[in-house]
Amino acid sequence: MLAPGQPFIRCPAPPDAPHMANRRSVSKSGNTGPRTDRLTDEIALADLMTRVSAKNNQQSQEPLPDPTQWAIRPDHESDQGLFEELCFHMFSAGFSGEVVRKKWPATRQAFKGFAPDAVARIRESTIAQLANDKGLIRNRRKLRAVVDNAKQVLALAGEFGSFRAWLDGFPADALYLAHGEIAKRFACVGPSAAEWFLLTSGYDYYFATDHARRMLFRLGLTSREKPSREELNGVFMALAAATGGSPWAASAELFLFASGFRLTEAICAEQAPLCPKCPLWDHCDHFNQRR
Repeated sequence: MLAPGQPFIRCPAPPDAPHMANRRSVSKSGNTGPRTDRLTDEIALADLMTRVSAKNNQQSQEPLPDPTQWAIRPDHESDQGLFEELCFHMFSAGFSGEVVRKKWPATRQAFKGFAPDAVARIRESTIAQLANDKGLIRNRRKLRAVVDNAKQVLALAGEFGSFRAWLDGFPADALYLAHGEIAKRFACVGPSAAEWFLLTSGYDYYFATDHARRMLFRLGLTSREKPSREELNGVFMALAAATGGSPWAASAELFLFASGFRLTEAICAEQAPLCPKCPLWDHCDHFNQRR
C-alpha cells in the first residue's frame, strides 16, 4: 500500500519498446484480434502507464493519495476495527462524508465502540431510540443493519477464526471475490461501500470507475466497456505487475486521465475525447478505428 503522498513506482519503457497497436491489426469494420496478448506485454503496459502518469503530472503536481488516509480509524488489525470501518462506509453511502465524520463520535458511542459481540445484543427498542437521536444518521434501515452486520461478523469469526482471517483468506490477486462477498453478505453495503472499505482498510485493491472502464476498452485491454469483474481484475493486476506499483495507483491514474478530476481537462472523456492531445495514440483502438 502506498504511503501518504507517495507516487506509485513507475517503470518507464525503453525508447524502442514495441507498442501494442503496432502488433495488432484493426479492420475497417472495427473488429479487433485477440486482446489477451496485450496483458502479457509488461514493457508495453509499463510504457502506457508511464505516459498516462506523465500527462496527469503535466496538469497537476499533486501526488496520488493513499486511500487509508480516508479511513475512520488507523487500526484495522482487529475485527472491531474492521467492523467500524465497514459501518462507516455503509453510513457514508448516499450521505455527505463530512456530515458522517462529524457525527461519528456519537455513532461510535451509540454502538458501543463497534465491539461486534456487544452490538449484536442491541435490541430493536434501542434502534428505535437511536433513530430519533439528532446526533446520529437517523436512517432506521442502516441503524438496524449495524446490528445485523455485527452478527455476520461474529458468524464469520466463528467459522474462520476472525473476520480478518476471512478477508485475508482471499488471494491477493483476487480481492474482487472478497469485494463481491462483502456486498452480498452485509446489509446496506453495496459494491461502492465494499470497495472503499477494502481500500481504506489497507487492502491492495483498486478503484473501479466508469471512466477507467471506458478508457481500458478504448485501449483494447478489455473486451467490452463494462467487462466482467474477473476480466477487469485481470487488467488491473497486469498493470500493477508491469509498473511495479499497486492496483490502486493504476486505477487512480486512469480515473484522473479519463475524468479530468482536479485536472485542467479530461483527455479520454466520454463524449469528446481529446485524441489530438492524447499520448496513447499508438496504444489506442478507439483512435486507430477513427482514422
